Amino acid sequence: MRMVRLIMWMGLAVVCQLALAQTDVPRVAIFPWTFAENEKGTNMTAVTTAQDTLRRLFEQRGGYEVISEVRCRAVWREMGYPEPPLTVENPTDLPRSFDEKRLLAFGRRLGADYVCAGTLGWRVRSVWVTLGPKTKADATVSLIIIDVKNGEVVHEVKELNSASTRAERWYETAGALLVNIGITAVSGGPKTPQMQNAAVKAIGAALDDFFVQKTRRKIEETSDAKDTSTSNSPAKP
Repeated sequence: MRMVRLIMWMGLAVVCQLALAQTDVPRVAIFPWTFAENEKGTNMTAVTTAQDTLRRLFEQRGGYEVISEVRCRAVWREMGYPEPPLTVENPTDLPRSFDEKRLLAFGRRLGADYVCAGTLGWRVRSVWVTLGPKTKADATVSLIIIDVKNGEVVHEVKELNSASTRAERWYETAGALLVNIGITAVSGGPKTPQMQNAAVKAIGAALDDFFVQKTRRKIEETSDAKDTSTSNSPAKP
């Protein structure tokens, strides 16, 4: 009788393992990202909101496991790449393009399924209304997402502004989504909520098409890039 029970438990364990194998969660590296503001000193509360929005959208809308920034930065350093700044002084200093081959090699070394890199720049200004000056802010997002396994660019957005029609329309219909995944703006000064809302609007609109997979573009690699990226086994999480 004990032997029968043991066999039954062993069978159950195998079934559970198979079920887990069939429900592997894809892993994404949201790195590197760089932020900037046109006023001196980038508002770190707004940066935190932008980072949290990215993480929550991937985790709760897309069902991805987000690899920690600490792990991403460590592997990036191991590969000898220049340290990516979290913030720069002005939006004009943000990177204007992304090194697809470097991101692909990074994703392979990290053991990620996807790599999402991007930039976000805020423009804060005062406008005159009936009762006096009012602070306004908009955000411009550029991003790229690499499918590491297939060596493809699966999503790319260039300079999408939160004040654009595309972003405004997304924001108008995303109310329930934002509530469900817990994205809210936290007050912290006259310009902070404006910057937070602009970041949510721009990032959400920029990622919207990715979750329905509308874009795929193969990355053409050189033999040197392939040798470099495959000679090292994926880093353990």
